[in-house]
Amino acid sequence: MSPSSALDLNLIRVFVAIYETGSASLAAHRLELTQPSVSHALTRLRTHYNDHLFARHAAGLRPTKLSDQLFPRLRDALAAIESTVNESRFFDPKTSERQVRIAMSDIGALYFVPPLLHRLRKLAPLLKVEITQPSATLADELSTGAVDLAVGNLPELLTHTRVETLFTERYTCLLSSSHPTINNKLSVKAFSSARHILVTSPWSGHILIDSILSSQGISRNIVARVPHFSSLPNILVGSDLLAILPSRVASIFSLQGGLKLLDIPVAIPHFEVRLHWHTRHQSSPIHQWLREQFLALSEL
Repeated sequence: MSPSSALDLNLIRVFVAIYETGSASLAAHRLELTQPSVSHALTRLRTHYNDHLFARHAAGLRPTKLSDQLFPRLRDALAAIESTVNESRFFDPKTSERQVRIAMSDIGALYFVPPLLHRLRKLAPLLKVEITQPSATLADELSTGAVDLAVGNLPELLTHTRVETLFTERYTCLLSSSHPTINNKLSVKAFSSARHILVTSPWSGHILIDSILSSQGISRNIVARVPHFSSLPNILVGSDLLAILPSRVASIFSLQGGLKLLDIPVAIPHFEVRLHWHTRHQSSPIHQWLREQFLALSEL
């Protein structure tokens, strides 16, 4: 490769897309190009770097050693260049018809979506919102733009994204107002012996609760497991079950009647609810505007 030879910006986009997706067809889909166009770009890249860059493998295209070295530099350069382009793009929330995708758990949706949609109805009436559950590939989805923002207690994203803390939250106990053995105060003994229901949410920090309790010599008597927090009110009312969940959503549930909140009788650290996005969207007007809306909601 000649030191003075120019590398087309579109070739950098193709390289980064192939590296991140491991597939020429997926890269074409992301970039809204034809597959022959991506293949032609890859040929030009190989000539430019005098390296094969990607080798075919059963799972897709595997990067060469040179590609592994090039990727972080080209990715960061692309993000910096695209951010300057984004800064000059005009975004008018009152007229934009764009669809945005936001990842959050059902408990996040219970807390954020009603006020968010109410706010958007007034400020951005044509904007379309899709809420999606966090997945194992969420970091990649944020990187590719398949998801615009992620909201929640998602510690697995901290090393992959830009972050803004929305608020600090604590855990509380939610149980039936007519619980047969627990009145208005919860002792350690009653907490340990109570029948607990657990929400299995693998893509959040909530799964750490039992590790924290175990470190204090406490093991919950978990008799039921459910996949969604939203099912808890109907399950808990009139039962002898006890659930641990974030206080803000627990308070929302308690307003439905038949439920009460009690402090957990052992120390469980507070946690942060955060907003996550990919660095390449740092200066995007629409992303900046969306982040401002969540920050405004967190202050309510």
